[in-house]
Amino acid sequence: MLLGEEQQAPKWQLFAAALAGLAGFLMVARRILPEDALHVDLPTHVAAGDGSEIILAVLPGIFGAAMGWLFHGSLIAIRGGLSRFGTIWQQTLIGTVLFALLASAFPILRFSGHHELQEMLLLGQENGMIALLALAALKILALALCLASGWRGGAVFPLIFAGAAAGGAAVWMLPQIPVTVALVAGIGGALTVGMGKPLAAMLIALLLIGPTAMGPLCTGLLIGWLASQQLPKAELH
Repeated sequence: MLLGEEQQAPKWQLFAAALAGLAGFLMVARRILPEDALHVDLPTHVAAGDGSEIILAVLPGIFGAAMGWLFHGSLIAIRGGLSRFGTIWQQTLIGTVLFALLASAFPILRFSGHHELQEMLLLGQENGMIALLALAALKILALALCLASGWRGGAVFPLIFAGAAAGGAAVWMLPQIPVTVALVAGIGGALTVGMGKPLAAMLIALLLIGPTAMGPLCTGLLIGWLASQQLPKAELH
């Protein structure tokens, strides 16, 4: 091997290391974190078992993937806009003020989102499909503002909220879609596109929502992966 030449581990070793790391994280998390700290509450669901839910998950998966696309576009646009204001601290200040105004107008956007799913579902029941899509888009805007302003934090939970809201909106178009199927498919689509890493999105989704509606989750992940192939391979967050 030439001096300075880097060796890359085989993919199977990287995959095994990732699984080992995830297993270790789960063991530690279960011991030191509250029981519901890493759990996303979803409505009770009994799988149909006939494969129909995989088909029904397509539309909410598309809606969720669209939120992932919106996240990419918003983050790039907001970063470009803030970069015109000179110093980093000025960009952070302006972005923070804009986020504060947005969160003041819509208090449901203040937190990461995974504990606000029930509130989101209630809002959707009362106000309909457009309200859910608008809420998903606003959550994406809030997330992009925070990241573009230099605030550190993960995009996972906000993407879960936005994906669930977008997926839930599909129920208004096709009422025969079970609510949990729609939420899970939307989450899968949004996570995969937003993170740009399908395997990581799958592992995180399994960690946070468990084996609930596995077929719809895989449908959302697949749709998200297909959508993410059309995005530039840029490091966004």
